[in-house]
Amino acid sequence: MPAFAYLLLPIFFWSGNYILGRMTLSSGIDPFSISFLRWSLACLLILPFAYKKLWLEKQIIAKNWPLLMLFGWLGICNYNLFLYIGLSSTTVTNAVLLNSIMPMMILITARLLLGNKTSWLQNAGIIISTAGAVTIVSRGSLDTFLHLSFSRGDLWIIAAAVSWAIYSVMIIKRPKGMSLLGFFACTALIGTAFQAPLFFLFGTSTLSEFTFSNWAAIIYMGIFASIGAFLCWNIGIQKLGAPTAGHFIHLLPVFSIGLSVVFLEEQLLSFHYRGIALIFTGIFVATVLNKRQKRGF
Repeated sequence: MPAFAYLLLPIFFWSGNYILGRMTLSSGIDPFSISFLRWSLACLLILPFAYKKLWLEKQIIAKNWPLLMLFGWLGICNYNLFLYIGLSSTTVTNAVLLNSIMPMMILITARLLLGNKTSWLQNAGIIISTAGAVTIVSRGSLDTFLHLSFSRGDLWIIAAAVSWAIYSVMIIKRPKGMSLLGFFACTALIGTAFQAPLFFLFGTSTLSEFTFSNWAAIIYMGIFASIGAFLCWNIGIQKLGAPTAGHFIHLLPVFSIGLSVVFLEEQLLSFHYRGIALIFTGIFVATVLNKRQKRGF
């Protein structure tokens, strides 16, 4: 696949996770149960394919366990759990808006932790695509944007975004000699282990409460939003870098709206088209034009 496709697929999978996550929470299932069961399923599915890698790479794991624990804590435990906790007391609109600042967080984090510098085209692309995301979630109305209310759930979403920004920037430090499959399986197991005590202490839902729709959502989250999305995202970052990958986060509102049109029969309005155009323009400026400038075209 083209390199950018590895970044498009996770955004598509995560957009579905937002919608299904909110629907599952609205049905009465608590966020601790959703996150823990989602990742427990992902671990069960990935282990038959990864256990040989884990065994062969056990010395690398033992040598780099503090770093691997950090990845599991930030990317598997914190981001997902914080997202569901946030969605339980805020709207998907607010969550998408707050996640639209993640590219800026990734650029700032890359600058602070790795010393990466951004070009003026990358900065311009961030501003343009951010304007597109804001246009969509505010429905093209400045008044709507100015009167958005922020709750405790919004703070959890911001915490999730910060965790994901650090994870995305630090992923380039993945232990050398460790396969992508082994790395994902190891961090998934660590992140799920972090969530286990939280699930038993704070989870309020019982398995008998889960409906067919709830289990279908968990299966989607475990397969697509967990395994598929994380593997593709890590490959995309390795190929294009964290700053470039960050721009694709702005596609979350676009894909979320697309899924709403398909599954919820919602209609695209004029502000949707304006926002989508700005988002794609920003990504084009920050990626294609920026690369051409570096090559001297």
